[in-house]
Amino acid sequence: MALYVKGASFFSRSRIWNPEQLIRVWCHGKNSNNNTKVPELEERPEKQYHSSYHQKEKGKIYDKKPFKFQCQKGKAYFWCSCGHSKRQPFCDKSHASPYIKISLRPVRFVAEETREYWFCNCKQTNNRPFCDGSHKLPDVQSATATVKS
Repeated sequence: MALYVKGASFFSRSRIWNPEQLIRVWCHGKNSNNNTKVPELEERPEKQYHSSYHQKEKGKIYDKKPFKFQCQKGKAYFWCSCGHSKRQPFCDKSHASPYIKISLRPVRFVAEETREYWFCNCKQTNNRPFCDGSHKLPDVQSATATVKS
C-alpha cells in the first residue's frame, strides 16, 4: 500500500492515517486497536533525566526511511540524533569530533521488551528516537540524504 502526504496525515486510497495510527499498524498490524500498548507512543521514562530528548534542533538527514532493529529487554541503546554516525541509527560518537562542531547529543533508549523497534533515520522525528512518519514530509523527501535510496 502506498502512502501519500496530506498535511500532517498520511493517506492511502482507502484510509487517512495520522502518525500514531501508522506506528500502531507498523508495530502490531492492521488489526490492532487503540487499547494496544505501543512503547513507541508512550512517554519515555528517560525523558525526565536526559536533556538529549529536549534538543530543539534536528540532525542531518541520513536516510529517508526508518530502520527496524531487534532490541533486547533492559539494554541501553544510544540513537544518533546528529545524522553523522557511520553506525546508523546508533551513535558512534561522531558528534564529539572537534572538526565538525556538532551540538546535538545521542538519545538514550532502554528497551522495555525484546522485539523489533522502528528507529528514525531522517532525524526529523518529534518522537525521538522512534519514527513518526516525518520522512514522508515534502521537505524531507526533497532534501539530499547521506544514503542514496
